[in-house]
Amino acid sequence: MSTTTQRPKGGELAKLAGRWCGERAFREWVETIQANPCNNAAGAAAFVRAVCGIGSRAQLDHDAAARAKFDQHIRKPYAKYRASVGCV
Repeated sequence: MSTTTQRPKGGELAKLAGRWCGERAFREWVETIQANPCNNAAGAAAFVRAVCGIGSRAQLDHDAAARAKFDQHIRKPYAKYRASVGCV
């Protein structure tokens, strides 16, 4: 009998976070709200994980507290930023 623990798979929210981490505009926004440079997708992913208190973006779809942090501290502020700079 196997006792390996499977990691939760990412759903739509994890995919959105992954897409954003790959966007230059998202990384530029991250740099406007933190002192550390965000030069690549890995840095952006680390930012998302730190803000949401998770070890993997996949947890965004399975942890209500992480999802709430993502919405409050990332999704809503980034949406405002995108609107302010004309991203659609």
